Amino acid sequence: MDFYIDESGNTGDLARTSADLDFGGQAVFSLAAVGIADECSLTEELAALRAKHKVQATELKLSKILKRKPDFALDAVDLLVRNNFPFFVEVVDKKYQLAVSITNGFIWPPYFNTEESQDTVWMKNIFADYVYYRVPNDVIYEFVQCMNNPSNEKIGAYFDLLKICVSQHSHEVAQGIASQIEESKDDFRIMIEQEGDKAHRRFLPLPDIGKRNQEVWLLPNFSSFTNIYARMNLHLSGKLEGCRIFHDEQAHFDEIITEAKFQAESAKVDPAKFKMPYSDYSFHRIADLFFKASPDSTGIQLSDIVAGLSMRWYQAHLQEEDTKILDKAIDLLVHHSDRTIGTGINVVGPHNMAQQLFGVAGY
Repeated sequence: MDFYIDESGNTGDLARTSADLDFGGQAVFSLAAVGIADECSLTEELAALRAKHKVQATELKLSKILKRKPDFALDAVDLLVRNNFPFFVEVVDKKYQLAVSITNGFIWPPYFNTEESQDTVWMKNIFADYVYYRVPNDVIYEFVQCMNNPSNEKIGAYFDLLKICVSQHSHEVAQGIASQIEESKDDFRIMIEQEGDKAHRRFLPLPDIGKRNQEVWLLPNFSSFTNIYARMNLHLSGKLEGCRIFHDEQAHFDEIITEAKFQAESAKVDPAKFKMPYSDYSFHRIADLFFKASPDSTGIQLSDIVAGLSMRWYQAHLQEEDTKILDKAIDLLVHHSDRTIGTGINVVGPHNMAQQLFGVAGY
């Protein structure tokens, strides 16, 4: 089986957002992969749908289809379901990813805490939700600024700013966060003693290195790709040999995505201590990764439709816009999901969005 991957929403790093955290008008990112054994057969089926809906464009791009031929998009999803194609979608709320990074760096850094467990992940999710909803955007933006010429001075100042912010709240979660921040700042002081002027790196996410040797911070495609790859591994029970992954062309980030694949394959995860949900990060076999132009691949075009529908669906619910057509498409996908084998939609967002979208509590 081959897997075809495309994204929707600006994939650029999150440190480039403006102070209002609008992320260039694209607050949500999604990455979708569809597993297809015979792309030629898919091409024929999509050609029949083109004729049915009088779609003339040589390349299927959801941004155009949804406005002019929404029923074509619904039929494309129905085609996926009827063919029983496995699909894997990651939807990332970019502001939430910043909240998670603040939690992992300033509230619960890993250096002097207990080993990761289901309980620690649950607590960190609670803290990240609180940051997402209760910490003002200007305070979150100051974290973004820490990634612009980072230094010990900036990190120390952000510890203080974040603690002052949450200390003004009477909520018990805020008080817990304030206590954690104080302990984490003690960790920072120890790191300064051990590592000097490089200590601040321990409290920021690890940057990737772009083609111009620039640092790229918090690229949502990186974490989304690694988790989709681990979900493929679960779906195929580790039998990835012979599989090919065709990712839409990435002029700027192909090397980073290739590195993401390598890091996933090299990860040492002990499932006895902590098991990632609905994915398998123990890679005993690997797939081959290629980059391909979407006009040359109907598999990538189908994944573009799935990614675009998922991104717009989350964003429409987030902004309380009309979701009728999007809900129809996503309902088809949800009813075709099986999380025990990794297929479906994974939302990287606050818990109340999981409740709103799926009617269940988040992980």
